[in-house]
Amino acid sequence: MSRPFPRLFVTDLDGTALGGGYRPYSRLPDAFASFLDRLAARGCRWATCTTWELPAQLNLLYASAVQTPPAYVIGGSGLYLTAYQEEQLEKVQPYTGRMERMLEETVRVELHPLMKEIAARFDPVLTQFNGYWYSMTVRPEDTGRMLEVTGSLERRYPGLHIERIPAENRFFVHAAFMRKGTAVRELQRVAGLTPDEIVVAGDERMDLSMMEPEVAQYAVCPDNAQPAVKERVRANGGCIGEGTCSDGVIDAFTKLAAKHGWSF
Repeated sequence: MSRPFPRLFVTDLDGTALGGGYRPYSRLPDAFASFLDRLAARGCRWATCTTWELPAQLNLLYASAVQTPPAYVIGGSGLYLTAYQEEQLEKVQPYTGRMERMLEETVRVELHPLMKEIAARFDPVLTQFNGYWYSMTVRPEDTGRMLEVTGSLERRYPGLHIERIPAENRFFVHAAFMRKGTAVRELQRVAGLTPDEIVVAGDERMDLSMMEPEVAQYAVCPDNAQPAVKERVRANGGCIGEGTCSDGVIDAFTKLAAKHGWSF
């Protein structure tokens, strides 16, 4: 028996909607733009959920060929939940205000002290900080020490999440409460949706929180997705596309539609 067609499609950007060799990177591939318009024609609105800042996402939308605007735009890994209205992004309250106040406290009490400690211990190859998201790339010979140091700091600063990427000699840090799934949960509430009406697409570990069954019952990912994401998608009965990035997402959704008897 076929299930009702989804009412909302939520997509990550880097490595999911973007990438795969399409240029320019700051523009949704035309095939993916057409895919989003096809969803909208079936009554399924769409939204983004990414680490990107809001102005950069607006520029991406303006540069792309998609004809149907997003219903919602989520930035900062769940920090900002906004509704797209008349070509502008309106922050959804009280959610966004509450998140901003929590962030201000976490940055002051935990992130700034951690940054000072890290800066005193390493000569970095690259350091980046946008006000609440901190990353550092260290020299290859310092990678082992970086893993040890950041592990001890994570225990001392429980309000922070530290993601270590040894293969790239780098790590990044952000407030632990900033999770994509938190914003999608709130989106559920304000939009009057249930998990069985939502499909999410992602490729990295940061996307796992919005792939939890109580957040979205359906999940898809491209072939380039990290192993943990593929495992979650399989466990939830989702589909993995055969292509990379946006091509893989389109393929995965097509498979999901066939699996559930959706006309698409």
